[in-house]
Amino acid sequence: MAGAPAGSRLTAGFVLWYGAYQAVHVVVNSRALLMLSQQRKIDFPAPPPPGGWSPQVLDFFVAMTSVDLANAILALLFVWGFFRASRWHVWLGTVTLTVSVYAAVVFDVATWASGAWTAANAPAYWGINVAFVPIVLLFGMWGWRHMSQFNPGKGG
Repeated sequence: MAGAPAGSRLTAGFVLWYGAYQAVHVVVNSRALLMLSQQRKIDFPAPPPPGGWSPQVLDFFVAMTSVDLANAILALLFVWGFFRASRWHVWLGTVTLTVSVYAAVVFDVATWASGAWTAANAPAYWGINVAFVPIVLLFGMWGWRHMSQFNPGKGG
């Protein structure tokens, strides 16, 4: 992968996947925010529970989707910086990957607690999570590789 900083091709592949995932995320989150603001409903990528989403969950989704959209845009900037070997790509990658993993966990917990993971909806939720696995692996690899840069005892 020409232009990528020194490191494994696997890392570069995961970063590409992260970029593709976040590019789709920008579109999906933009659509979700539009639906939430105009119709007070959301059906994709989060199919609702049988009784529909409660007003509190919809308000939560507005806040979460707004933060997630901002993070997705920053993640695309990170991917660009990674392949240009920009000086700032390490800290931006650390921030965006952390927010992405945190948001994924919160999303799963919220949708599970709301009763949305029914037999009919489970394939959609599992699909989202399976597509996210490479990002979790990148998060772990990224932390392991760059941990010393944020450790003052190591002079980084």
